[in-house]
Amino acid sequence: MLTSHQTAGRGRGSHVWWSAAGSLTVTFVFPNDPQIAPHQVPLLAGLAARNAVAELLGDNGVQLKWPNDLLYGGRKLGGLLCERILKVDLVGLGINVNLDVSAAPKHLRGKVASMFDISGRRFEMTDVLIAVSGHLHAMISRGGERLFAEMLREYDAHHALRGRMIGIVSGDGEQPLRGKCEGLDAMGRLLLRSRAGLHHIISGQVVAL
Repeated sequence: MLTSHQTAGRGRGSHVWWSAAGSLTVTFVFPNDPQIAPHQVPLLAGLAARNAVAELLGDNGVQLKWPNDLLYGGRKLGGLLCERILKVDLVGLGINVNLDVSAAPKHLRGKVASMFDISGRRFEMTDVLIAVSGHLHAMISRGGERLFAEMLREYDAHHALRGRMIGIVSGDGEQPLRGKCEGLDAMGRLLLRSRAGLHHIISGQVVAL
């Protein structure tokens, strides 16, 4: 499923999905690989999308924010929402391609970026879709037998949270677990070191400290 404009949708948790002209919103459907755990799919898909966008921009400054965002200069460039249903993995992806960031809602201005904003040039949506599709297919199909550990090292190399003090909320109403992000472990769980020790987090939401 593909569209250049989405009138409604949902984000992670209670977050709202906002889309405008110049955004690419698409859902990919893959048969699930039993060797890939559900929580690992957003990592692989995020890395694939990040690599495709960086390739198109010719700019290695595109970063990943665990668990499901693409960032540039600390601003949100794209996001993912992945779900495993029955025997398929759904990868929902939104990328700000030719978006005019001044058109964003007032509370989001200064927090979003677009490929056009970064590069000063407009992109053919078809070219973006082809690039993302190719990287996603290669990554989800394990990229010619690439080891998952190798992919995690690549993810951590572009991980915006690594080395930062962050807070993680696992459920509504819970107090955030605060600590220093030490990257990902061998299973793809987020490593957070707090005063109580090292935590291996499979899912959650990053909140401002």
